[in-house]
Amino acid sequence: MIENLETVLVGMAGPVILGVFGFLWKVNSKLSSIEQRQDALDRRVTTNSTKLQSHFEKAFTIRKNADP
Repeated sequence: MIENLETVLVGMAGPVILGVFGFLWKVNSKLSSIEQRQDALDRRVTTNSTKLQSHFEKAFTIRKNADP
């Protein structure tokens, strides 16, 4: 009886280990994708902030030059 149980457990060990590695690989892939999207978002925010600051500087310069 115990020998049969050992055989079943040893037979199940391989697929279980492969399943765990597959799950971890999928989670790692998803996290990597999320990190890449986050980095792209950070770059867009930085770029847009720089552009906005430039527009504000131009607007204040125009206003300063227009005042009598």
